[in-house]
Amino acid sequence: MGAEPNIRALKSVREQRGFEIAEVAAFAAISPDRLDSFEKGERDPSRKQLEKLASTYGVPLYSLFGDAIPNLPPLPQDFRKPNPTEASLSPSGVKTLLASERISEFAKQLAVQLDYSPASLVSLSRTKRPTFAKLASELRATFDAWLAPRTKDFAFSGTSEQRFMSAFRLFFEVQGGVLNVNVAPTDDYMGFYVEPDAGLPTIFVNRVVSSKKAQLFTLAHEYAHSLNGQDGISNPFRPRNAIERSCNVFAAEFLAPMASFTNVVERLTKTQRSDVSSFINAAASNTLLSKHAAAIRLVEADFITQAQLQSWRKIFSANPRSEKDEEKEQAPDSAGGQPHAKRLGELGHLPVYLAKQAVEQQIIDSFDVADSLGLSLSLQPKAFSLAERRFEIALR
Repeated sequence: MGAEPNIRALKSVREQRGFEIAEVAAFAAISPDRLDSFEKGERDPSRKQLEKLASTYGVPLYSLFGDAIPNLPPLPQDFRKPNPTEASLSPSGVKTLLASERISEFAKQLAVQLDYSPASLVSLSRTKRPTFAKLASELRATFDAWLAPRTKDFAFSGTSEQRFMSAFRLFFEVQGGVLNVNVAPTDDYMGFYVEPDAGLPTIFVNRVVSSKKAQLFTLAHEYAHSLNGQDGISNPFRPRNAIERSCNVFAAEFLAPMASFTNVVERLTKTQRSDVSSFINAAASNTLLSKHAAAIRLVEADFITQAQLQSWRKIFSANPRSEKDEEKEQAPDSAGGQPHAKRLGELGHLPVYLAKQAVEQQIIDSFDVADSLGLSLSLQPKAFSLAERRFEIALR
């Protein structure tokens, strides 16, 4: 490593990430004027400041030294745009994305060392496949058949949507995927699917603001992306192109098949259907769909009009936390107080399961797990045990 930082690299890396000086300065706790002076070569950054900048840009510290200018790989596509192109994210959004990729890459390294073979529950060709709705119906049948003999042994707690999501995530992970449920800026994405060259297929679900049902819908939406191998970030509740709408068709049909959804809606009382808001609330509370997803499903089933949906959406969007706040009052998460379970949910079961096997076979040690996964030594025993128990049930 050279003694002096590469000034051209400092500016080039920031510009490749699409960051403005002001947002980098705020994220790295360095004043904008000082950062500007670093890039112009008017002042020399300290090692600590360089470490902050390297962390912000998601690059190794050594890349900011020497003569070479780092050539960063492009970020995934942004499916929130009418015509998807490379995503432009905040420093926090990039950090979360890269953290997921590192977990994915660590898991793949362990899988190779352990000669681990994922379960084969779904066999799909990416050509000549059925419509998204029919595909969702077929996969829901496969999922239900897989879950039925395991439900009792899983013994998941919480609401129906929490139990369904717990099972659905394991269905994805035993097939060799990684699922992270964590915090990220909602302006950047509600979820994403990535398949790094050096990692495993990874789904991320943003738990900020969204209710459990909205998180579940996001998971199903990203699962549709995984079936097509479409790396990118999403906000399924603001679909702006055919790809996102197709993924939403899949998610809605997978979580609330139209036939059963129609039966549920037709059984609602006159009071529950007295106005659009009450109607949407009742449809959501009696299915696995969030209010927003239930509203769209009601339009698809011709129970309400597109104009009624738009009017309701304006009111609902004024307070996006409302559904989550109701959820806290009505259905608290009984497992939320367990730190090891919470951390396991953030990281995904597969990386933790593989880490346990690797530690037992002395391929790595507990400190490697803490360093690579961010799973503290104190939480590892219980997290290892829970991940292994659930995986053993899922793989039976």
